Amino acid sequence: MKHEAKKIAKIVDEILTFFLFNYQARSQIKVEPTAHEYRITFTFSGVAMSESEFAALSDRLVVKRQPELEDYYWQLTGETDDSNEMSIVGMMCDSIDIARDGSTVTLKMLRKV
Repeated sequence: MKHEAKKIAKIVDEILTFFLFNYQARSQIKVEPTAHEYRITFTFSGVAMSESEFAALSDRLVVKRQPELEDYYWQLTGETDDSNEMSIVGMMCDSIDIARDGSTVTLKMLRKV
């Protein structure tokens, strides 16, 4: 279970870093662990994001989970400032819902254990 907690922490770190770095957004984060899954909800407010930026973020995040990549792919990307991290986050989640209401962006992520 410790290994799963580290993966969840890495997901939270990448999403929070992205929104702080790019949009200086205010954030609320809720992580709900159960025996079988983790539910992570992010709410970012004050996000000045264009429609094309939102679409690009959604395209990078909403991908099929690829468990075979998640254990070593973080090491390959390192600490870079490109969009690889968002794609990796998407590959680590079973489902991601992303919504926008004005300057508020909400992400709901589910990762099954």
